[in-house]
Amino acid sequence: MDDAEKALGPEMTEEALLALIGEIAQTRLGYAGSLTNDTRLVEALALDSVRLLTLVVELENRLELCLDEGDEQGVETVGELIALLRRRRAEA
Repeated sequence: MDDAEKALGPEMTEEALLALIGEIAQTRLGYAGSLTNDTRLVEALALDSVRLLTLVVELENRLELCLDEGDEQGVETVGELIALLRRRRAEA
């Protein structure tokens, strides 16, 4: 378990989620830049269907939650993804 995962705990801070998404982007998607809440997911991470699935599966596994089909609607930025993850975690 890395530092980002340790920091997630039940409260899942925005900073911890940002770090986790950044770590997944680097290790699984080969992204070399830094992420902010305003980073546009599709453009910055070059997300196609396979890369999007990789990101989603990694997040679900590490956060032990399940995203529903359609959750991606309206999620264009890292900040919107973080808000979705926090909402799903609160519902669990």
